[in-house]
Amino acid sequence: MQMQYTKNLNNKSVLGIIRRFCGYIDPRLTEHGSHVAYIISRMLRNTGQYSQQELRDICFLAQLHDIGAYKTEEISKMLKFETDDIWDHSFYGYLFIRYFSPLKKLAPAVLLHHITWNFLENEEEPNSKIKNLSQILHIADRIDVSMSLEKRSWKETLQLIIQGTNNVFAPHIVDLAAKLDFQDSIENEWRNDSEYFDFLTSIPLSEEETTEYLKMLVFIIDFRSHHTVTHTITTTSISYELGKLLSLNEEHLNMVLCGSLLHDLGKIAIPVEILEYPGKLSRQAMAIMRTHVNYTKKIFGGSIDKAIERIALRHHEKLDGSGYPKKLRAEELTTEERLVAIADIISALTGTRSYKDSFPADHILTILNRMKHDGLLDEAIVDLAAEHLDEILDTTAIRCQPILSIYEKLRTEYESLPHLESYHEKLHFALTLKDLELMPSWP
Repeated sequence: MQMQYTKNLNNKSVLGIIRRFCGYIDPRLTEHGSHVAYIISRMLRNTGQYSQQELRDICFLAQLHDIGAYKTEEISKMLKFETDDIWDHSFYGYLFIRYFSPLKKLAPAVLLHHITWNFLENEEEPNSKIKNLSQILHIADRIDVSMSLEKRSWKETLQLIIQGTNNVFAPHIVDLAAKLDFQDSIENEWRNDSEYFDFLTSIPLSEEETTEYLKMLVFIIDFRSHHTVTHTITTTSISYELGKLLSLNEEHLNMVLCGSLLHDLGKIAIPVEILEYPGKLSRQAMAIMRTHVNYTKKIFGGSIDKAIERIALRHHEKLDGSGYPKKLRAEELTTEERLVAIADIISALTGTRSYKDSFPADHILTILNRMKHDGLLDEAIVDLAAEHLDEILDTTAIRCQPILSIYEKLRTEYESLPHLESYHEKLHFALTLKDLELMPSWP
């Protein structure tokens, strides 16, 4: 079953969630991505070269084009007009977009968005459409760095772009840039351009595309914590199995799926030394860890359906009022909220960390039953989970393996890059990678 419970989420809402989420990693790249998307929309909106849907997707790609820098820590070096060591973040971003976003077909443009035209022009691969898009990204990227970060005027920036014609930049793409005319900062023009924001919502994302963007966020958490990624995937699967055992109808099952998928997004704002601490957290560190629920709410920004938001935000509440963040009691917690709280605990207990192995099923049952008898967890759901725990865990392991295999494949491919010396070798390696099967449902 594919999670599709994404009502009330339009393009602007999805982009807002992505921007707020990524802003907790490094706001410089989030703002830069927003600006680059805006510059590209100005370059292309009246050319007729792309359909409205294609242009929408290009703007989403532009928002994410430097996503690899979140992983490779090249941010300070790359946010300069002249850059040399740009391959690592481009390659990781290419792999990420290719495997974990709805923009797979456009991913090669991210790979090539810092490659100079004199190199790219005569390469057999990729096709001319991708070459052009990579150059559009390249020029828009450099315009924003020049104006927003190095504080040049539009006239000075355009002169730099023109100076790079035929060498760094494709002449026909420079011609598109030359038609721009920025009277104010990119930030102010972006925020005040109602036509741009109207465009973002004019061609709506499909439910499937929206779902894939939300799933994509889970994998971005890898830039903070590999453990949190696997925990979220298994929590979603366990929640789904418990929901089926409770005979939830399709609407409520989808609410559970979406809430469990998004429940730990706020961990992106928690310092990695706390997320990955090898042992029991101190009282002070635990207080910081608990703020992840508040950050999740901020990331949602009021865009998520309220029932789904409550499921995501209440996964640490307990029936006796001892949970957090609001110390809610049993009468304030729905079945769906109680279910995801239990799935979260099971997932945490089955997960491996650097300092512990996965707990065996009998140990998990002991912990769940103790929490049930202490009045912390829903008795009926715990009993149902206990009765079917082996099959829940077996199904989850089978379901999650394909997606985790893709995740590991990305890491392996990225780690192979340093062994390649020339741009030609790297380009050939990247463009000839063989895909695994299409992204499986999880669920």
